[in-house]
This record gives sequence, C-alpha cells and structure tokens, in this order.
Amino acid sequence: MQNNLFLHAGSARPHKSNGRFKRWLVMVMALLGLLSLSSQVMADTTLTKVRIGQGESHTRVVFEIKQNQRFKVWTLDNPARIVLDFYGADSHLGFQRQAYEDKRLKRIRVKHQTNRTRVVLDLKEALFYKYFTLAARKGMDERVVVDLKYPVLAMNRQDAPKQLAAAERKKSDHAQSNAKAAEHSASKLAQAVSKQPAPRHQATRTLLDQAPSSHELVVALDPGHGGFDTGAIAQNGVYEKHVILSMAKRIKKHIDAAPGMRAVLTRTDDRFLPLKERVRLAQKQDADIFISLHADAFGDERVRGGSAYILASRGASARVSSLLKRSGGDTLQDVRLKTRADRAYVMTGLSRAANIRASRKLANALLSQLGAKVHMHKRRVQTADFAVLKSIDMPSVLLETAFISNANDLKNLQSPWFHNQVGEALVKGLTRFVSQHGHQPRWGEQLYVQYRVRPGDTLSEIAANYQLSTRQLKKINHIKKADRLFVGKRLKIPVSDTILASL
Repeated sequence: MQNNLFLHAGSARPHKSNGRFKRWLVMVMALLGLLSLSSQVMADTTLTKVRIGQGESHTRVVFEIKQNQRFKVWTLDNPARIVLDFYGADSHLGFQRQAYEDKRLKRIRVKHQTNRTRVVLDLKEALFYKYFTLAARKGMDERVVVDLKYPVLAMNRQDAPKQLAAAERKKSDHAQSNAKAAEHSASKLAQAVSKQPAPRHQATRTLLDQAPSSHELVVALDPGHGGFDTGAIAQNGVYEKHVILSMAKRIKKHIDAAPGMRAVLTRTDDRFLPLKERVRLAQKQDADIFISLHADAFGDERVRGGSAYILASRGASARVSSLLKRSGGDTLQDVRLKTRADRAYVMTGLSRAANIRASRKLANALLSQLGAKVHMHKRRVQTADFAVLKSIDMPSVLLETAFISNANDLKNLQSPWFHNQVGEALVKGLTRFVSQHGHQPRWGEQLYVQYRVRPGDTLSEIAANYQLSTRQLKKINHIKKADRLFVGKRLKIPVSDTILASL
C-alpha cells in the first residue's frame, strides 16, 4: 500500500500553476533582497549625536550625522517649531522626546519615518535662527549646526526685515543700559585718567600720528570660516567660506591701491584658522584695524542686505561686574581670582570700553559709505558678543556683507562687480574714519587697578610686581616717604600692555 502510494505520488503530473508559483516566489525573494540592501544603505546614514550649547546671545544645537545624504530645515508656527528632515537617515540618538532647561529651546522630538528621520525643535517663542554644516574630521562625523537667536517680535513674515531691525534695536538699548551699570561698577576697579601719552605699543599707539608716507594704515581683513568650517550654505550648495574669501581678495586690491593704506589677509586659501590664530596674525602684521567678513543666512529667503557689528558693551564688562558682586564691591586685588587667565580677562575687559568706542566710530564710517553702494539690511551699527571681536585689541568690526540665503544676494556674493562695490565703499569709509579720528588715541587711555596694602608689603616689592620703579609708584600715589605705607592703604597701580600680555 505504501509502495503504491509512493509510486502514485511520484508519477503524478505537475500542475500548470506550479511554474507560475515558482516564478512569483523568485520575484518576491529578489524584491526582499533589494529591500534588505536598501535598508542597509539607509542605515549607513545615521544621526548619531545631539549636543546643546547654551549662551547669553544664542542657543546652539549640534547634530552629528554619519554619511549625511541630504537634509532640509523649515519652520512651523503656532506653536513655534524648527523642523529638520534628515533623508535616508536612521536615528541612534537614544530618545524620542527630550525636554531642556533653556530660555529658547523647550524640547527636542525625534521620529524615524520610512525614508527619513524628522527632528522637531519645540521653541518657547518664535526665534530668528541660522544653520550651517561642518565637514567630518578625524574622530567626528559631519555636523549640522542650528543657532537659535533672538525673538521674532511679530508673526507676519512679510515684515521680517523690520522685525529683525526692531529686535536688534531692543538688544542694543538693553546693552547700553547694562553698560552704564557695569561702567559704574568698573569705576571702582580701574580709572582712565592718565594725562601722559601711553607707551607706543600696539594697544596704545596713536592712529596715523606720523605722516601717511611714514606710517601706513594697516587693515586686517579676516575672511570668515574656512576648511572644515564651511559657514552658511546656499540652497544651490555654495559655501560662505568660498565667496567670502574671493571677496576679501578683491577688497584687499582696493585697499592696497589707496594712498597710505595696506591690507593683510588672515587666510589666503581654504583652511581653518582658530580665532586666536586670526587675531595673532593681525597683531603680527601690526594691523591698526580688524574687519571680519561674513555672509549671513536666514530662514526667510526674502531677507537681504548687509550689516555691521561691534562687540556689545556687556560682553566687555559682564565678567568685571560679576567679580565686583562676588567681592562686595572691593577692588580687584581683593578678589580671589583662581587663575592668571581670570586676571587677564578682567583687566582686558576693562580696557575694552575705549576700544568699543573706537570700533563704533569705525563701523559708522564704514556704514555711511556702504549704504551708498550696496543694499543694507541694517543701517545702524549692531552689537553682538562675537568671539572674534572679544579677542582683538584694536578697533574691529564684523561685516555681514549679504544674505547667502537670498537669491539676489547670492548672485552678488559671487559677482566681482559686488566685490568691487564693497571694496570701494570700505576704502572711502576707512578714509573718513582716519580723517575724523586719526589723531586721537585709538582705544585706550591708561588703565589702573587699586591695590590694598597687606601686612609685610613694601613699596619696592609692590612696584616690582607691577614692573614699576619705586619712584614711579610714589609719584602716582603722591607718597613722599616710603615708611608711611600702612596696612589697608589703597594704591593706584598703572597696568601696562606688557603686564596684560604676560598674564
């Protein structure tokens, strides 16, 4: 029976549908293989990390993404959100919803969808923002950076340029108010009362105090970004770092052609330079003026034009004010500074007030000429806590020449004609600045700190610590007899550039 069954089964004729079934099965298996391969390719694009940096002027959100293919950034209102779509990317962030203690960012939400990972930044209010990418380097994937800035005052996007200007005016007024309070506090620390000319040094030299033939005005042009730091990126893939370098080279030609002027570039090719190195190169060339060149970007593509920024007053004096508060209003010497770097920061912060005044005059002179040549987004000098402006010891301005996110501005940024217009305007602005302020101290009067005499101190030791002679110290403080030095007496100590440089 079993054999008959076996023979019957073995001799059965195949059904016609079996062939079609096999062909269908092969197709399904092939499709599954393709899907598996596609999934593997997509998984290679991975959102690996997110970091949050919180500052006074902005909140920075940094995404690290492995093998980034394409992403898009856009906004939603009511409530305010910034949305990032990372196409073909998987998420390894380890969370789907994360709240933050930040004055701008409420939470981050992550959702992995079929062909993308969507990240939503829930904002506490509508904000102006800027985003750019940083190329991958050793030990670090490519980064997408989103900077959350100041609030949008109204939700009507047609008025975006007016809103931005109003926000900046409010910011500037607040900075001036803080500056007055900080200046009152800082007066307990340092006085700028010297009637004698300061030593001939980089930070105290008189601008063009010799004839133009014997002293050129040296202008340091700093093309922003470079190397792995691309800066802002246009929709067509144009990098800020490239167009700004081209512009800087053409501006240099205009300055070099002007009588009594010479320009130096902090970089001449596509390389990354830390801020300290940019400043060092400018100082090494004995530059009189520092101009940092950039291109701005904004979510609303209609916003266009240039702007000029100087260091905010509160950026120069906030550290001093906090130290005063900590010490109950005592003098600098009474504050227990932990490191030499802290001391250098405080003293340098005191010296910035005059530098900021000179920078504002410079920025106004440049804006007066730029406005006649190119479209300006803001016709008043703006203030911000840009790191490169904090680090420099000469009149310095950061120029946002145009918006790379605007189609017309992008054409200008790539146009030699526009570069020439900016170059001509800057030469005229520099000439105006020199003609109006060329025979005044560039920044800075003599700086002083107060020193409270302690048990065991001698006048000669105090003088030596501050690189003074005993005679100088006695003269400044009207001391006739050295033995009349008593504990608790406050001495006025001049702080030289040499002391600042050595700290």
